[in-house]
Amino acid sequence: MMNNAGLRINPKIKRLVCSMSGREIETRGFDKPIGLCSCCPPPGKPVVVEYDLDRVELGQPRRSQGMWSFSDLLPVIGPRRSFAADVGLTATVEIESWSRRLGVTVLAKNEGTNPSGSFKDRGLAAGVAFGRACGAQRFCLPTQGNAGVAASLFSARLGLPGCLVYMPEGYEDGLYHREARYFGAEVRFHGSNIAAAGKKMRDDVAAELASGAYVDMSTFFEPGRLEGKKTMGLEIFHDLGADNLPDWILYPTGGGTGLVGIWKAMQELIGLGLIDPKSHRLPRMVVVQGKNCAPVVESFEAGLTEVRPVVSRGTIADGLDVPGAIMGHGILSTIRDSGGTAVAVGDEEILARFSDCGRIGIAASFESAAVVAALHRLVDAGTISPGERVLLLLTAGHFIPLGQRRVPGWE
Repeated sequence: MMNNAGLRINPKIKRLVCSMSGREIETRGFDKPIGLCSCCPPPGKPVVVEYDLDRVELGQPRRSQGMWSFSDLLPVIGPRRSFAADVGLTATVEIESWSRRLGVTVLAKNEGTNPSGSFKDRGLAAGVAFGRACGAQRFCLPTQGNAGVAASLFSARLGLPGCLVYMPEGYEDGLYHREARYFGAEVRFHGSNIAAAGKKMRDDVAAELASGAYVDMSTFFEPGRLEGKKTMGLEIFHDLGADNLPDWILYPTGGGTGLVGIWKAMQELIGLGLIDPKSHRLPRMVVVQGKNCAPVVESFEAGLTEVRPVVSRGTIADGLDVPGAIMGHGILSTIRDSGGTAVAVGDEEILARFSDCGRIGIAASFESAAVVAALHRLVDAGTISPGERVLLLLTAGHFIPLGQRRVPGWE
């Protein structure tokens, strides 16, 4: 299927399945955007793309193609270079001063170099392209951060009507609002948090969502965002090789798309025969959340198989202020299957490590600083052993926190 943007559904898709039940999802030839499954109780569970790995060829990444270097493992092919060739292929580098101080090898993958300034560009580029290839006319989502900016940017690049963005009250005229509006978004405000904003959005555009004219780009509400985020895992493999994968990957977790995506990439690389789990040690995945909003950490420690929502008490890191997780089952299984763990850090730790990042020239958001705080916590506790290799996902740069009129608790 091709639309006027030249986008086509990848013919190497084998099937779509429900992430919870494993049941195959009917695609009807991708004549309508794919949302949550209908086999689980409403609102449904996330849908996952599976590929015919016998037909997939994973070539070398090319700067001129960005993350679409991995097009055989993306759900949509054929985007013009101007759409997303500047997304992805972010460098993985060692932070030598931290390595010396902590006695472990500290690697960092800095996603702030993406066009809108965060890792959200990967998922939203793939999700917008996939939705458009399935006939979507417009995209919408609730946000309190970078996702709304990225969705607006890629909607603009396809020449679509402005992304419809819902933000919690209190975000009006903030940086996220101004950035989304800069990329043509129609921004509305409702409620005290992202959950309330999302409910209002789904009520307001229920007919458009039901018809497939609009796509709800909320985390895991359609399968494209997961596919885009997994390219981080594919790049980690290409940068380091199967014999040198990190022992640990620390990931700041709100909805958890990137965490699940990186692990999905590892499983696909196993399926392609590029990683042998008998001889190659896979990374242990670590969820990092804020103490005031830590549903995954609490559910993991309680031994649950689904994430139990919490009432957020607020955190300075907007991207971690997510009180529930529709893909909670996938997040928790990723932690356990990888032999990883989950850590909650306080705002005071985040602010202290944010300052540390600045002192050594690391461009880091508050969410990224939370990962640095978790690294120190895990090394001090002996969870991460001397000499191990640790990769930190630095999901965005320093501009958003420093763009605030005043950063609470930090000078």
